[in-house]
Amino acid sequence: MLRPGKEALWDSTLRERVEAARSAPGWLGASVWAPADNPLQRVIVGRWRSLEDYDAWMRTETYIRTKTVLNTCQAAPPEIERFRSVFIVDAADP
Repeated sequence: MLRPGKEALWDSTLRERVEAARSAPGWLGASVWAPADNPLQRVIVGRWRSLEDYDAWMRTETYIRTKTVLNTCQAAPPEIERFRSVFIVDAADP
C-alpha cells in the first residue's frame, strides 16, 4: 500500500527499475497493476527465467537503490510471494 501522494514517485521509480532489469540475465518481463477500487495498492508481476536470476538481480546496485526509494513511498513493507509459471499465453503468441 502506498502513502497518499507518493504514487507518481513510486511508479516512476519502479519504471526505472524495470528498464534497468531489461538487461539483467534471465529477465523475461514485468507488469504492474493497481486494483480499480484501490489506487494506492500495487501488484508487480515480474517474470524471470529462474529464481537464481531474480535473486542475483536483487543484489544489484540498481535494485538496492530503487528499493530504498520505493520503501519511502510505502505505508508498510511489501508482501512478496514467489510463484512458478504453469503457462503463459500472450495476445501476440501464435
